[in-house]
Amino acid sequence: MTGERMGSTEQPLEFWLEDLARRRTFVKPEHTIRGFFFKGLLENLRTLGDEALVSRCLEACGQERFVDFFSYPMDLMFPILFTALPTLAERHGGAEAALRQIGRQSSIDFLASVAGRAMLLLAKGSPKPLISSLPAAFRVAMSYGSSQVEWLGPREGRLSTRGGFMPPPVHEGLVLKMLEAAGARGSQATARSEGEARYRVRLLLAVSCPRPAAYGAVR
Repeated sequence: MTGERMGSTEQPLEFWLEDLARRRTFVKPEHTIRGFFFKGLLENLRTLGDEALVSRCLEACGQERFVDFFSYPMDLMFPILFTALPTLAERHGGAEAALRQIGRQSSIDFLASVAGRAMLLLAKGSPKPLISSLPAAFRVAMSYGSSQVEWLGPREGRLSTRGGFMPPPVHEGLVLKMLEAAGARGSQATARSEGEARYRVRLLLAVSCPRPAAYGAVR
C-alpha cells in the first residue's frame, strides 16, 4: 500500500451521489478547470476496458473530447461522475475508493504535464516542497478557490482549501499520489469537509522518504 487514510469510515455509493449533487449547487459558470482532470477520469474508464461508458460520459457532458490545458466549466464534471461512479465503485471496491482513484489520476496527469514536471524538478524529489507547491498548482489547474499548506512538525502537515467542489476522497487521492511521486510511500492523508466548498487534508509523512530514482517518472 502506497498511502493510507487515518480513521476512515466508508460511505455507500448513494451517499456520495447525493453529496455530489449537493456540491454541484455551489458551482458557478465562471468556475473552470483544466482539461486534464476530465481526460484523467475518462482514461481511467478506458483502462477498465469500458469504451461504451466513456462514450456515455462524453454524451452526458455534451463534449466530444477534452484538451489538457484548455479550461472547461467545472459543472461538466458532475454529469460525468454521475454516469461513471456506479461502475467505478464496482470496479474499485466501493465509491470512496473510486473517488480516491479519480484524485490519484488527476495528480498523475498533472505531474505528467510541463507544469507538473517543472514542479517535481523544483521540489528535487522531496515531499515537503512538493506539497508546499500545491497552492500554486491549484492556481494553474483551476480558476477558483484558494489554499495554503502549514507544516505542524517534521512529519505532520495540513492543506486547507476554500472553493473545493470535489468530495474529500478525491482530495485524499490527489495528495497521496503527490506524496508517492516524491517517494513518501506509506504516508497518510485524511480529508474532511469544513462547510460549503471547504476542506482540510491532514498529512502524516512516512518516517523514511527515499528520493525517487527519476523525478519525472510518474505512473
